[in-house]
Amino acid sequence: MSLLSNSDFQQAEKQVVRESSFKKEVENIIRKEFEGIHKQFLTNFDSHPVTQEIKGGAFSANISKTLGGVGNLFTYIGFASGSDPIKKLRELLDTYEIQYHRRKTHIYTKIEVPTKEQVFAVTPMPWATGRSWARGIERGISGLGRYLVKSNKVRGSKSGHAIQIKGRVRGGRFSNRSYISSLLNDYYKNIKKLEKKTFS
Repeated sequence: MSLLSNSDFQQAEKQVVRESSFKKEVENIIRKEFEGIHKQFLTNFDSHPVTQEIKGGAFSANISKTLGGVGNLFTYIGFASGSDPIKKLRELLDTYEIQYHRRKTHIYTKIEVPTKEQVFAVTPMPWATGRSWARGIERGISGLGRYLVKSNKVRGSKSGHAIQIKGRVRGGRFSNRSYISSLLNDYYKNIKKLEKKTFS
């Protein structure tokens, strides 16, 4: 049995990579693996206490423990009553683009997903242009001492049930929580592992 020379082997590799059926098979493998990574990322986002608390609206409990059990993030941040602050963020997180690149002897992939800067851009504070509530969850949002929350309607309140007053009504401070940056870091790490794979 004759053995292929190194140059013959490389030529064979090039021929395989050029085959449309090979490219299609690689695309199917990559897409399936990425979809598993993407689905887990969205599951982690949806189940995060911060996401659930804000999704819960003006009457949700402070399950994120950011406010010491007082009120909730929806009213503390000051979202408008009936709004869905999570919707635009989740729509962004659900976007991606898988690019396939063919070299002489192999195929590799590049996956584009939202950056942290894009995430912070779609999560503006209702009362402070240029500031992100998603970043604020991680770095702190001041004002807990002046946060007045009630079960009945509060006049002048965007959320309907809480308002920031001039004097202090309690001690304590906002407790920072890891949130979107941590979720994205894990997401990026798993994508990087997938991008390092080559197919020949």
